[in-house]
Amino acid sequence: MRKIDTLNQLDALIGQTYIYAIIGAAIALVLAFLITNLIKFEGGKNSRDHIKRRVWYIVLGILFTFSFYLYNALYVSDYITKSSLQAKFSTANLLSTLVLLGIYIVAGLLTMLLIRSSKWGSILGKSKK
Repeated sequence: MRKIDTLNQLDALIGQTYIYAIIGAAIALVLAFLITNLIKFEGGKNSRDHIKRRVWYIVLGILFTFSFYLYNALYVSDYITKSSLQAKFSTANLLSTLVLLGIYIVAGLLTMLLIRSSKWGSILGKSKK
């Protein structure tokens, strides 16, 4: 990575950060979908498999959000030389992290509602049959 000295370079970096946030949310959703489909249905009246899937969904969301923020705060911001540019990037880092989390939650909930009878949809709780 190269040093960021000008406002134009910083604006390009901020744009890349938002794109990476969207890509990170998509990767987190796909990974959560794959992991939840690996957890078997237990069956029976007291099955707890939907809770295991919910825990994995929440843990992956927190893990991706936290790691994205830390990567930008600890690694990327070191390449910004001026403190005024660093302040602007830290605001963009926070907003892009919220974008990642928002896309993960909204897209996840919408897809869970669309395919309610699948393992992915069971994260919301047991469906009434």
